[in-house]
Amino acid sequence: MTSIQTPLTPPGPSRTVKVMALVIAFLCGAVAALTAFTLSRHLDATGLEAVTYAGVSFLGVTSLAVAVQEKLGLL
Repeated sequence: MTSIQTPLTPPGPSRTVKVMALVIAFLCGAVAALTAFTLSRHLDATGLEAVTYAGVSFLGVTSLAVAVQEKLGLL
């Protein structure tokens, strides 16, 4: 009689760690958006251009942070 042994896999991150990782990604995006908005207004961009730069920066940095966290196994 042979018994099948399954390899022990370490448990994944807890729900708290996942939520904290997403909050960190969101805050990184918010800082990037604020920086992009401030710099674009300083460089004489219109209000609509500044909001566009801020929105694109937020999406880009947040997406990058989430991708890095997934590769690190935090999500």
